[in-house]
Amino acid sequence: MKNNSPSWVGSVLVALLVLAEGCASSPPPRELYRDSLTSIRLEVDERRNGEHGHPARVSTEQMAAVLNGVRVISRKGMIGSMVMGEAQAAAAFSPMEIQALAPQLSHALAQAKPEELVTFYRRYTDVSVGLAVTSGGLFVQDQHLYFILANDRTLPSDSININMMYEIDPVDNPLQPISRNSFRASFVPSYVLVPPDERRPWPYIDEGRILAVDLKLLDHEMKGDPSASKR
Repeated sequence: MKNNSPSWVGSVLVALLVLAEGCASSPPPRELYRDSLTSIRLEVDERRNGEHGHPARVSTEQMAAVLNGVRVISRKGMIGSMVMGEAQAAAAFSPMEIQALAPQLSHALAQAKPEELVTFYRRYTDVSVGLAVTSGGLFVQDQHLYFILANDRTLPSDSININMMYEIDPVDNPLQPISRNSFRASFVPSYVLVPPDERRPWPYIDEGRILAVDLKLLDHEMKGDPSASKR
């Protein structure tokens, strides 16, 4: 049987399918802040297990305490550290970076929707190494602040060392680690961290870069409560 449908019908159907596919995909990130060094965005969290506790009230002081407590431990010398002792932990953020990021991240959590997380990206330039990147994300769940440190002063050229022939700059995907085996994250004081078996599942390529901070214990620590570390 001959098909008498006009040719434009097929074009309309294709357009409708494309439109439906676009509507089903995640909306673009919402950029809340940008300057020459820093970008703060809200984006739909495709990894979430249920809704986050957003909007969330995390004060600038609390956020500064979180950033101040984040440490990075190099994985490059793990064999040597096993022989000589614990690898040295270094602060992930400088005082200047904390001052710049804390108010912006606090504001972003207050603006976030239950299905969103906050992502951050910050350029770091040093005369000896050139451009480096610190980036990651965070969200609040059950009064626990989940902090993902994807990169910490990581060189875009470090991606070449992991079987890639090009540099990676995760400005459009701050949760993408440039080098997957360069470091793991820790926190000081460690007792404010949520035990792994009490965390909400959040699948990520490197569990060693996820920290879950108990905000109530952090408050006690900030107030100098001596009994907080015994809880």
